[in-house]
Amino acid sequence: MIAAVLKTLLSGRFVCSVAYPTEYNYLSDPEALAKVEDVLGHMDLRLARTNPEDGAYYTAPKDVTTLSVTRLKEDLRRFRDVYGPAVMLLDLIRQTNSTEIALSPGDVIRLARMEELIIDSASLESQLNGLSHVIKGFNPRQSIRENFRKVLEQLRDEGYVILFNPQADIYKITGKIEHLYSVIEFISENEAIQADRIEDEVVEEQQTLGGMSDA
Repeated sequence: MIAAVLKTLLSGRFVCSVAYPTEYNYLSDPEALAKVEDVLGHMDLRLARTNPEDGAYYTAPKDVTTLSVTRLKEDLRRFRDVYGPAVMLLDLIRQTNSTEIALSPGDVIRLARMEELIIDSASLESQLNGLSHVIKGFNPRQSIRENFRKVLEQLRDEGYVILFNPQADIYKITGKIEHLYSVIEFISENEAIQADRIEDEVVEEQQTLGGMSDA
């Protein structure tokens, strides 16, 4: 079993109770967890979780190096530019009908219901069409149902949802969604800090130039 768990983790997947229940249960055993951590440690990796209580397991660098920082920056850029808008759309739909969708691990997304919500809201349809440049195969000329399916399928390809019931087009959110939220929050906070720093630098430069002019 440890081989299957390691193969899943080392492929970059997030092991949660929704997407990989068998592997997740295996890691719930302290002895099994210690074995996995020991193997990863010899590969300069560590086992991380999206939250300490019941979060998904994933691998992360044991030590921060130049290579890992570069990779992190690339991952952050991809999260922000590609998956941020899709999750924003899901969150917008959740706000429209919060009694059905909370966007937490294990929550169910019914494609037919999403289609109904978007048809009933010009604002949601506009948001959906706005994703045409970031979602693979997205085409504003296609039906709302097919376009939203593309959104879910891209999130599925990246491990954020699974196709729980193919016949009924029912998807289920995985534990990896918590990691996505954390990254988007991190990006937002740091972009705000960076913007403040740039503004301070501009003000300081203007003051310096102003002082030189007065002299």
